[in-house]
Amino acid sequence: MQSALLFCIFVIAEVTTYLRNNQYTISSFTMRDITIFNPERGELTFSRIELDEFVRRLGNGTYRKTFADEFKKEVCFAAVWQKQSGKPNMKCINRLVLLSLENLHDMETAEEYKQQAALQPYTLLCFLGHDGHSLHIICRYEVMEDSASETTQSNAFRLLHYIYSSQLGTQVAEHKASFRTCCKVSYDPKPYYNPAALPVTVSAQSENTPVFRRIQEEISDYNNPQEIPGVDLRTSWMRRFHDCLDNAIETCHDIADEDLFQASVLEQLADGCRQMGLPRAWATDHSTYIPLLGGVGNREMIRDVFHTAYLKETLKTIPLKFTRPSALLIYKTEAYMRENYDLRLNVMTGTPEYRKKGSGFGFVPLNQAARNTMTINALKAGLDSWDRDLNRYIDSNLIPKYEPMSDFISHLPQWDKRHDYVADMARRVKTNRAHWEDDFHIWMLSMVAQWIGKNRQYGNAIVPLLIGPQGIGKTVFCRRLLPPHLQIYFNDKISMKNDNDIFLAMSSYALINIDEFDAMSKSQQPLLKYLLSKHDVKFRPPYGKTMEQRKRFASFIATTNDLRPLTDHSGSRRFVCVLTDEIDNTGNIPYDQLYAQLYQELTEGRRYWFDEEDNNRISLQNQNFQKVYDYRRMIELTYFPVEKTPEDAKFVFVKDIMKRLEESFPTFIVRKNTDSELGKKIKEMGYKYHRHTNGVAYRMKEI
Repeated sequence: MQSALLFCIFVIAEVTTYLRNNQYTISSFTMRDITIFNPERGELTFSRIELDEFVRRLGNGTYRKTFADEFKKEVCFAAVWQKQSGKPNMKCINRLVLLSLENLHDMETAEEYKQQAALQPYTLLCFLGHDGHSLHIICRYEVMEDSASETTQSNAFRLLHYIYSSQLGTQVAEHKASFRTCCKVSYDPKPYYNPAALPVTVSAQSENTPVFRRIQEEISDYNNPQEIPGVDLRTSWMRRFHDCLDNAIETCHDIADEDLFQASVLEQLADGCRQMGLPRAWATDHSTYIPLLGGVGNREMIRDVFHTAYLKETLKTIPLKFTRPSALLIYKTEAYMRENYDLRLNVMTGTPEYRKKGSGFGFVPLNQAARNTMTINALKAGLDSWDRDLNRYIDSNLIPKYEPMSDFISHLPQWDKRHDYVADMARRVKTNRAHWEDDFHIWMLSMVAQWIGKNRQYGNAIVPLLIGPQGIGKTVFCRRLLPPHLQIYFNDKISMKNDNDIFLAMSSYALINIDEFDAMSKSQQPLLKYLLSKHDVKFRPPYGKTMEQRKRFASFIATTNDLRPLTDHSGSRRFVCVLTDEIDNTGNIPYDQLYAQLYQELTEGRRYWFDEEDNNRISLQNQNFQKVYDYRRMIELTYFPVEKTPEDAKFVFVKDIMKRLEESFPTFIVRKNTDSELGKKIKEMGYKYHRHTNGVAYRMKEI
């Protein structure tokens, strides 16, 4: 017995040694070897490390040193690589896939997504990216045919990309899946690691994986579904309808009585439309325009016949047996509404919207008149419902939510990449401000990110402030940033005096223009600075009984004629002040390409926030736009300092200096002793002066 046991131990040891030394096929996951690439001193080196050890180093800060170095180490999970004859050679495949969330606002946002990823059964490893603005997720996969190739790697990536984008509610970064895909090594004190994570199963053949979409197609303003390639849905319905009508006429052609012929054709048509799967509401409405069936004058009869024909299909969705009458009424109400109307709740306006099923018209707000019409039609259809029954359904969570801005963004065409449309838009504002095009680009990216909910922690905290004379088109430029059909989500009449008005506007509009920014009081600018960083707003809406938390959609822009509109020095970095005397508002704006460019740049990981360097630069540039209350500072901004004043500079009287400061600074107010106080300050600053019969004059020169 002892010799048999020793023999078994020897065999196991030999097999283990063989497996370790001959990993040239598909490796078992239990080996957990991954590859670290180190491009040190211009030469790429390879090192193998077990996944368990890599996770340990992630948490203990081993790779922290890498951040300070000129180089950055990279880790490859998909395969084990080694150098052979001076070239990289793949030794084995690990069947691991790397997913990344990029361009996150901050580490708090990344941590939130990490917690959500940890809930997924396929998450093997999840850790923060080296830049603090990304998150990496590692998952396993298996292949049905027990083989591996670039195709299987791509299939696994596409499937997991769809799963995690759907579950996390955000777009996972796109990249070409390969065995060489890497990410930077990082430091995460609390990485999530689950060696027992489940693998997804994929095929070695090419697969069609569904594409992640945020918006439900049936409530979109942009969908044009097709049943037949190249034929839109309404045309397809029309073909089937006329096929049914032709069949009904042929079936009843030998009926001599005209009234009986009409009734028989109508019954045959209704039953045929049901069998062909045509929406009842659409088929009923279209039948009223067929003279053979009696036309509009026979509307009631046509409606009743179609109701009877479709009743069996309707009842299939309603549980009749053992159902109480009150519950049965709810089921019937829900079935009737779904058969006859498309409903959605516009989360920005807070208003339900509707359209008749298959009508081809757009959604319109569901006002009281429309609700009453729905009730009347339901009663005519034999549904014993009262107003409150339909309203209860309309105002419930049974109807889908609709976000107009996300819907717009998700249905854009591909960016043609032949032109920088955002730069074109920025150049419409004629200005000498350095970095204006870059700042405007980041702000536009942040606005789109705000609409689609890319940043879950903070809102778009920057406000472009257009400064220039009246009548040059500042407000028009702001309004034209949104496409014409989305102008209802633009607001330039907001009052900053009422907190509830501001909160409601932040959740109801896509872009808010603070017109006449200088009219804001000194105490209101800090309030605005506080609101700008909020991602969600919490308030009690008008006529509401409780506090509600709503998603913020609005970004801010502002206009003013005041050359020095800023009052809060600490919050000046929130405003990108742009001095301009000309804005080009002519010509068309290619909105589809403009926003397609922004959306594609976001999905590709372009930065959409202002970093610390940007904030410091903006604060420095904004110094000339701060309101000034100190005489010394006013003089420093208007006249050359003493040491730079030319010897041949003219002497200027105090009254002329006062007039110049009054033109430049709204905060310079002439009072009884202003001249003597100002003269005293100028003397203290060291300017030479002469006394004249008309007063004291100082040798000064305007900047």
